[in-house]
Amino acid sequence: MTFGAFWVAMAAAISAPWNYTLIRFFIGCAGATFVTNQFWCSLIFSANVVGTANATRAGWGNLGGGVTQIFMISVLFNPMVNSGMAADTAWRVSMIVPAVLFLICAASMKFLCWDTPAAKRFDVSVTGKTQKPSLWDYVVVLKDIRVVVMIFQYSACFGTELAMNNQLATHFRTYFQMDAADASALAGGRHWQ
Repeated sequence: MTFGAFWVAMAAAISAPWNYTLIRFFIGCAGATFVTNQFWCSLIFSANVVGTANATRAGWGNLGGGVTQIFMISVLFNPMVNSGMAADTAWRVSMIVPAVLFLICAASMKFLCWDTPAAKRFDVSVTGKTQKPSLWDYVVVLKDIRVVVMIFQYSACFGTELAMNNQLATHFRTYFQMDAADASALAGGRHWQ
């Protein structure tokens, strides 16, 4: 999350299309913390409820994406513009807020959260393994066609979700001439399902 905070803050410095592409790529990489959070959630909850826990956590994550669409425009950007700040400056200043929230969340997780219900830090020896996995262990897993198919399915699904998150509000503004707050609320609404 600290890695993500840096790139979210750097979004305020976008000045060319290549900057935008590079920074969006790294912000997308920060979104990969979703996968590690699934692993963490699986360590915290017992087998009879872990599916429900993971689904609930994923749902709250998607809801957060929708709330963010609304928050960034209605709570940060619009009030700054209404107070006289230039729109180009207002969106850049707005990006500092999620970067700071990333840092607060990262520090809170590092210092306040346990990896498992019984231990502050996860120890791989608890699983019965005595050594850390090697690169070859990952290659062996990737030889299973079901794993590869699942990777492509998830990539397509999550890639579509990211594309929708990035472009839906802009689509509403461009093709339906909606104002930014209404467009972001409508785009964020798809996360409330």
